[in-house]
Amino acid sequence: MNQDKIYWIWLAGLENIGNRKKIALTEYFGSAEAVFCADESALKEAGLKKEKELNAVSKHQNLRLAERAMAFMQKESISFLTIDDPEYPDKLKNIYNPPAVIFMKGNTELLKRKMNIAIVGSRKASPGGRKQAETFGAALSGMGITVISGLAEGIDSAAHKGALDGIGSTIAVMGTGVNLCYPQKNAELYYQIAEKGLLLSEFFMDDPARTFHFPLRNRIISGLSDGVLVVEARKKSGALITADHALEQGKNVYAIPQDIRLSQSVGSNKLLKEGAKLVTEPADVLEDYMVDYNRKKTDSVNLQKTKQPI
Repeated sequence: MNQDKIYWIWLAGLENIGNRKKIALTEYFGSAEAVFCADESALKEAGLKKEKELNAVSKHQNLRLAERAMAFMQKESISFLTIDDPEYPDKLKNIYNPPAVIFMKGNTELLKRKMNIAIVGSRKASPGGRKQAETFGAALSGMGITVISGLAEGIDSAAHKGALDGIGSTIAVMGTGVNLCYPQKNAELYYQIAEKGLLLSEFFMDDPARTFHFPLRNRIISGLSDGVLVVEARKKSGALITADHALEQGKNVYAIPQDIRLSQSVGSNKLLKEGAKLVTEPADVLEDYMVDYNRKKTDSVNLQKTKQPI
């Protein structure tokens, strides 16, 4: 392992200093190790003006926490990538405010897949919405497309479940440390994804669910994806935030039309009014990526036999 990795873990574990500032520091000093070795005067010159930011670095220039974290990750089969790592996903590197470090548990090869589609929606989804999410998740994954969502209740969970057994599998972007399952009722799904898919988070180990974490993780869901499908969304919801991020990132946004009488449908129907592409079957999504749907279905049969990703 690159010696600088331990210093990246040290940097990732620092509190009271934001993600963008951490990246800026490594760029200014040239490495995470150089940030660790910097004195207070140099840190001020690098742009740390606030006392809490200076203290976050200068008062914690030891590797004890990082060493414990590294040992814990090894024990729990948790890996990580830093933004300067050649394996760090290009799709993620190119978004606004990319994570300095991403922590992962499961099949990291999924990050190399050629095509990913996010499926997001309401936590309090209707039975019909959950069924649609599961059906689309299964269909896309069966054709070798990796399905990305946020491990929340409702639409997210249904999409993950649908995608798990397909060749494309699924990536869950979490709003907690990657070693914590949230919500707890998704514990079985969490372990299934760790075994068959990939759990991913920018948050440090043991970092609990915090309100502001979930809007942050939505930029990663869209960032890793080639397009975002909203199945159901309320008027104000995280799914709409994800759709907004997708538009800012130049990604396609899709929505399934829903019953206008349901509160879960207000946001997704609004997206359709504003120009999101109306979809009723997976082919409606795939055609935007110049994928021949019928050829893809044939290929997916061969993929299932060989178990090789596209």
